[in-house]
Amino acid sequence: MNKWIAIAIVSLAAAGCKQGIGERCQVNADCASDLCSTSEPKVCVNSTETQGPIDAEVPDAPIDAR
Repeated sequence: MNKWIAIAIVSLAAAGCKQGIGERCQVNADCASDLCSTSEPKVCVNSTETQGPIDAEVPDAPIDAR
């Protein structure tokens, strides 16, 4: 019986853990900062950032417009 109580307590404690800054998330509630970025991959950010790291680069191509 005590074994099952201990397992239940550990399970509940683990479920309450939240992701830190830079760790992956899906919704704001997943993060300790309560803020998940809107860019892919979604990561936890602080209140001054709203986007995660940018994974694209501008190409070095000439502009065709005159």
